[in-house]
Amino acid sequence: MSRFVLVHGAWHDGGCWTPLVGELTRRGHTAVAVDLPSDQPGLGALDYAGVVERAVGTEPCVLVGHSLGGLTVPVVAQGAVAASVTAIVLVAALVPQPGRSFDDQSRSADSPMADGFGRGQQRHDDRTTSWPPDAARAGLYAGVAEESSSEVVDAAVAGLRRQAWTIGREVTPLLSWPAVPTTVVVCRDDRVVDPGRLAERGRSLPGAQVVELPGGHFPMLTRPAELADVLVAAAGDGKRGHRER
Repeated sequence: MSRFVLVHGAWHDGGCWTPLVGELTRRGHTAVAVDLPSDQPGLGALDYAGVVERAVGTEPCVLVGHSLGGLTVPVVAQGAVAASVTAIVLVAALVPQPGRSFDDQSRSADSPMADGFGRGQQRHDDRTTSWPPDAARAGLYAGVAEESSSEVVDAAVAGLRRQAWTIGREVTPLLSWPAVPTTVVVCRDDRVVDPGRLAERGRSLPGAQVVELPGGHFPMLTRPAELADVLVAAAGDGKRGHRER
């Protein structure tokens, strides 16, 4: 059986993975959902990576990052616990580019973000942002109710918190893509991260495979069984790659 360490995206905490954790547990796997200090101004990818490293420890695991969590996961895989990371799975994720910041990527013609995303966010004096409930339903979780239910959306909205943005402004500390099997999950109807640009970026990563899922940006909420299938397959690939190193 495999072990998964799950890294959430912006405005969320580890609770967003609950349906997927349940699915993996029913299949006999272990899943640990990390809570990043992402609402605290001044912290960047190395600070987030330190939290994830403590969850990873010395036992082999597949490292999974959703959305903004994609900026942290490969940094973990190049650091102190690199030997424990057997595979990386990026789920509808932002992909760091060495030498660039996320803000720099977002301002370019190849911005990873879906056109028009972000309207309705509230900006605060400490440079964090948050989502008023109605704006979150209409923007961040657009389409999720149609895939699942309004109750799922209401529960997700209730769990949102502020997001600080040092991680977006800083040049990524990633030096080069880690030499572990990588799977990039593209959500076909994603309204947060542009699916076409993510697929293109995924194909550019050394040795990575791109897997497409139907639906929007939150498959851990709307399609946990299908996402679990992808993670379990990646774990198998990771074990083979780990033995070869």
